[in-house]
Amino acid sequence: MKYLLILLLLFPVTCLAQFKISGRVINATDGKPVPDASVFLNNETIGTKSAGDGTFILSNLTTGQHDLTVSVIGYEVYHQALMVKTDLVLPDIKLPPKTTMLGEVKIELDPRREKKLKEFTQQFLGSSAYARQCEILNPDVLTLKYNRDGNVLTGSSDDFLEINNNALGYKLKYLITRFVVDRNENKLIYEGAVLFEELDGNDNQVKQWKSNRMKVYYGSPTHFLREILADRVDSGYSVETKKIISSYVTVKGFTGNKSTSRTALQPADYVHRTDTAGIFALGYNTPLEVYYKPRKARGKAANTHPQYATIGFIDPYLYFDGNGTILNPMGVVFNYAWGNSRVAQLLPIDYWPTEN
Repeated sequence: MKYLLILLLLFPVTCLAQFKISGRVINATDGKPVPDASVFLNNETIGTKSAGDGTFILSNLTTGQHDLTVSVIGYEVYHQALMVKTDLVLPDIKLPPKTTMLGEVKIELDPRREKKLKEFTQQFLGSSAYARQCEILNPDVLTLKYNRDGNVLTGSSDDFLEINNNALGYKLKYLITRFVVDRNENKLIYEGAVLFEELDGNDNQVKQWKSNRMKVYYGSPTHFLREILADRVDSGYSVETKKIISSYVTVKGFTGNKSTSRTALQPADYVHRTDTAGIFALGYNTPLEVYYKPRKARGKAANTHPQYATIGFIDPYLYFDGNGTILNPMGVVFNYAWGNSRVAQLLPIDYWPTEN
């Protein structure tokens, strides 16, 4: 394992460096500055508002890839993936104004709105104990539609959906671009950009938030990827894959597995370097089974329950950077512990346990 990851040992040093991004937001039509635009890094705690002249500065960035997002009412949302290795001064960010249809606006009350909102909340936040401590502050920004024929609930938001997570101590500002619950297919998809803000709390609340964050972090996909880069994956994880030894065919023509065997894998088997510095690939020719069970106490890690998850590959590889950020989240399918995790258990990618 070590011979493959020698290059990665540089990351604990480079991640200590902090950089900044600066730029200006303007109207793509007339070139005028756009003030008060939300400029933030998706899935992080770093964000600001553009000034009266459209300028902004984002500070304290670590090395790695970041998703810059710019949003303001009346304009299209802007996204740009940035690889940060030094301070960046960006060209003007040109926001196209949204096109609106002029005409009569009809406001109709939706008698099923409350039922749709309840379904959305359960699917989006989850059903964990953490979800019960979350509060959606402005549900009116949600547009929810239900297709009875397809048994599909869809949702989106033009403005930030604000959520207080009183279990983890964050206020989430989530700009939902796509939300789909397909009951017939038993499928859930949600996409968007989110900014985390620290909640104010007393000493006891802060202590509990710290404990809950660590419990959520250990055993998560982010923790798993960071342990790979730190050459510590064997401290709590084991990765296996199934191999079919023999199969059978029923009288109706269906194929089943008669017996399978499991093969334990080393990181060198499924972690690969790429042509881009700081970007790594995780992949295998079959789905991977990931078991997490801390083998020794390390801070609060000892309080984390053992977990089991699987990684299925839609794209050939899962790509990630030195911070453990998954760069193609729609290219993989997580099941079991990782697949059941929802927004109530979401941590910003710039979160690191204090003992690390």
